[in-house]
Amino acid sequence: MQDISSSSNLDRKLPLESKIVSEYAQFAENLDLNTSINHMLSLQRSDGYWWFSLEANEQIGAEFIMLMHFIECVDETTQAGIARRILDVQREDGSWSLSHKGKADLSTSIECYFALKLAGFSPDDPALQKARAYILSAGGIEKARIFTKIHLAWFGQVPWWACPSMPVELILLPDWFPINIYEFSSWARASIVPLLIILSLRPLKVLDEKFHVDELYVNSSENRDFSYKTDKGKLSPENLFIYIDKFLKFVEKTPLKPLRKLSLKKAKTWIWDHVEKVEDIYPALANAVIAYHTLGYAVSEPEIQKPLDALKMFQQHYIESELPSLPDEVRDDGEIRPSELRQRNEHISVSATSSWKEHKELDHKLRVHQQCCVSPVWDTPWMIVALLEAGVPSDHPALLKTGRWLLKKQITEIKGDWAVKCKKDVEPGGWAFEFENDFFPDVDDTIEVLHVLKQLKLPQAEKKAACDRALNWLLAMQNKDGGWGAFDTNNDLELLNKIPFSDHGACLDPSTPDITGRMIELLLTYGFSQDAEPIRRGVDYLKRTQESFGAWFARWGVNYIYGTWAVLTAFSMMDDPSLTPLVEKATTWLHSIQNEDGGFSESTESYDLKQFVPCPESTASQTGWALMALIASDQAETHRKDKAARYLSESRNEYGAWDEEYHTGTGFPGHFYIRYHGYRHYFPLLALAKYKKSKQEQKVI
Repeated sequence: MQDISSSSNLDRKLPLESKIVSEYAQFAENLDLNTSINHMLSLQRSDGYWWFSLEANEQIGAEFIMLMHFIECVDETTQAGIARRILDVQREDGSWSLSHKGKADLSTSIECYFALKLAGFSPDDPALQKARAYILSAGGIEKARIFTKIHLAWFGQVPWWACPSMPVELILLPDWFPINIYEFSSWARASIVPLLIILSLRPLKVLDEKFHVDELYVNSSENRDFSYKTDKGKLSPENLFIYIDKFLKFVEKTPLKPLRKLSLKKAKTWIWDHVEKVEDIYPALANAVIAYHTLGYAVSEPEIQKPLDALKMFQQHYIESELPSLPDEVRDDGEIRPSELRQRNEHISVSATSSWKEHKELDHKLRVHQQCCVSPVWDTPWMIVALLEAGVPSDHPALLKTGRWLLKKQITEIKGDWAVKCKKDVEPGGWAFEFENDFFPDVDDTIEVLHVLKQLKLPQAEKKAACDRALNWLLAMQNKDGGWGAFDTNNDLELLNKIPFSDHGACLDPSTPDITGRMIELLLTYGFSQDAEPIRRGVDYLKRTQESFGAWFARWGVNYIYGTWAVLTAFSMMDDPSLTPLVEKATTWLHSIQNEDGGFSESTESYDLKQFVPCPESTASQTGWALMALIASDQAETHRKDKAARYLSESRNEYGAWDEEYHTGTGFPGHFYIRYHGYRHYFPLLALAKYKKSKQEQKVI
């Protein structure tokens, strides 16, 4: 890359500001994206899609080890590989965290410790000694989150009475009842229904004493305190639910349960109806396995084999210390599901980086990373948008192949869970995040696929009906407050986040500024008037949700940078003077957080503190978001965009891509973060392409 600052073409007699303008004009003119473009094209899979690793935290791998032991189906090679992966990311203080350079997390550390013991590690192993010291210093098992206690209860390491009571009879409550399973978010619901069986039947896998974790308790058995606590008043909803939990525990001890058999039957039917067409997220699939096993199903039966195979498909096998950016190959031609190809033994499941299965001598180096879910329908359209913006023709054969693959992934036959709360009679037409997830299409993925279909030069006969159907579905998903959530409409019963079960506070799917901003941008792109009623309602929602310091919160990306980018992109397409103060305030905030190297960053701690917190260094994906936000909103401070673009250009690696270790995706704020390996590929490229195009349009070069 040419060193612009030492270019002999600069006029040394120009004033400093003019010299800077000239310097960046030359930089923009010389900005070459071809290496990046070619590298991104090389990452396309044989069936036409893009798919990158989705890295969360080591709870997922630890829980898979627990799952294998619970159903007595332990694959020793997989267990050893997961254990190596867990040890690779252990921190110096002995703990494990939720994100790169994040703070230590007690529950994750407890689960990793227990999994390592199940895998055969001695409590005297140095890694376990360090972990144990941290865990005890942080309060031990008594202070763990509810989900960790439930996992430990499977094995008798926590008493079942210490877990919240959620009787399976809850499945019988009709959807018009104030509290029913459809008032929970899609991800919570899919996990809760099998948990209703588990929490009601309270299964127990008896372990050899050498696997017990009594050493992780601060207090002796007679002095342990598992009671739920709240700092709210006695008449608060939180305290009311604590009393209800005590009452339900009393009822559970009585023999009279006239609806138990009917409830169990309905719950297991609900689970299979979904699992048969869904391979979505780790907790839901793992809980389904445990629930069916508790009901007496054999591991070989489809009710267990289907979700178990999906979880195995989520796994990545590698021998390096760093997780590869590409998961193991999976066949999906759009016509036949990966699960169906598995049944025919026509799927591919080999390492993306090495044929370790052919070299048994590598077994001692094998790592196994258990992904919590997979993201092909999210990664794919974003990559296409980036490539199109970077100049790849919209009729490029590789992109047309991808467009047709996306069309085949549209969900048109099943009215999923979303239809229960959606009050409009609309046909299904969305896209899901994963390879197969018919019951849970989401607004965010559908938005991005529609952006792609709008731009690709596919015949109208191929795409128009699909686009119309998807737009109708998206419009029907608007909430009463004017915004859009991810999977359901009006999924905002705040009372559910106050029950003892919901100590993670992620039981709801309300409107969010990031999705709402992206939805408004899409509608304007598709020719809707800015005065159209859905857009006006969405804008009013965004006006109400701007933070006092100028940014917008984001539910699905970390955090204020992501949300602000989504909103400013939408506002830039509107001619509305009432938006000017909001845009100026947001732009001023973006200026204030730019790093000296020109980049941007934001820590996951911003969710905990409810204010912007930077990472120690700039990140490629977040710099990309900030740069695109400035391009959309800021016509004055050109040099700030120039500095951000230069940071991205000069931080590329030898392949024309970017390296990034931080988690910049959000699963559950405060509890679960995601390092999308695709984010460091397509978002910086998209931002640089937009920057180059904006310079050309401004005739600065």
